[in-house]
Amino acid sequence: MSNDLKVLMVPTTNAGVSWYRLWTWAVAAHRTRTMLTECLWWSADQNETSAWEVDVDEAQYRSRILNELNAKARMADVILFQMIHTAAALNVFLAIKEAYPHIPVLAEIDDNMLSTPTYNPASNCYDPGMSFRDLAVQQFKAADGMIVSTPYLKELYSDFNDNVYVVPNSLDFKVWDKVQKRKHSGIKIGWAGGASHNEDLRIIEPVIHKLLEKYRDLRFTFVHGGAIFRDIPRVECVDKFSRIDKYPAFLAARGWDIGIAPLVDNSFNRGKSNLRWLENAGLRTPCVASNVGHFAETIRPGIDGILCDSEQDWIEALSYLIEDKKARKEMGKQAYQRAVKDFNTDTNVKSYEKILREVVEKGAVNPVEQPEYAQPIKDAEQRISAPEVVS
Repeated sequence: MSNDLKVLMVPTTNAGVSWYRLWTWAVAAHRTRTMLTECLWWSADQNETSAWEVDVDEAQYRSRILNELNAKARMADVILFQMIHTAAALNVFLAIKEAYPHIPVLAEIDDNMLSTPTYNPASNCYDPGMSFRDLAVQQFKAADGMIVSTPYLKELYSDFNDNVYVVPNSLDFKVWDKVQKRKHSGIKIGWAGGASHNEDLRIIEPVIHKLLEKYRDLRFTFVHGGAIFRDIPRVECVDKFSRIDKYPAFLAARGWDIGIAPLVDNSFNRGKSNLRWLENAGLRTPCVASNVGHFAETIRPGIDGILCDSEQDWIEALSYLIEDKKARKEMGKQAYQRAVKDFNTDTNVKSYEKILREVVEKGAVNPVEQPEYAQPIKDAEQRISAPEVVS
């Protein structure tokens, strides 16, 4: 149909982030016939940032990448780039804006890269004055709008762009409803994340010891993190990675009865989405979380989750759920129903479409003012040289 909104999505992050922020929306748009979407160069097993950002600066790859991007861009009504990481990628972003001044080009981000704590390895890249930070800020300022995952991020990035929209992380229940948790004896408490969260996990270190001493049939599982607990008896650390499209089944196979989401209260974590609560909700698992950021905004305490401010809060909340099977089941059920209602891709994709139509109606509001950043891509024969970006 001529009225269909045509959306081009350009991933730059690892497969997991791109899956939640781009791919599942593209799938939902196709399934619900809401928008015509194209997600370039996405791979379910991409563990690092997208290769095109580096490859486009290499002569042997540049032609293929730019030809494909150019062919898709000229057919789009709106283009979404995730946060870029290289000067060459920024030049591509700016060149697309210059080549197609009638098409709004957006920046998409799911984190607070402006305040990365020192315990996070990424702080070496995003501290003030570092190139990654400078490149990203240039992209945000040049974009015709931004898509973020939480209200906190909207407020944060409004310093760089006047048109910031919230699209919350949501679940594709056509995927999550197909998986089943593995049965086991005793009680399992689980967490999934990454190695950069050790300081967050230290919040519950004394809680782990006290609960394991109190409950002899209790076990903890940490997926993709928690190495600081590896030597504690009855604590399992799972290092194996799963393709992101198999991740719901991978989590379900861990079979835990209670999920946890401890977070240090800082600016970086206040920008974090409620994703750990959401994934547990998709598995009908109750989640206990720190009273921070989007978790505090989402969870209805005692109904679809529990929020904690202190060590004693953690001990009491987890003890309650360990001892009361009926409460675990009911809280998991309530969380699932809430997620289906408020964080469902097939429902929320309609709100996403409304946002993008508003963006298209406004048009390209931030034209490229310094075209010397990059050579424009006016047709498939032209190439980008990716010179040094001028701030």
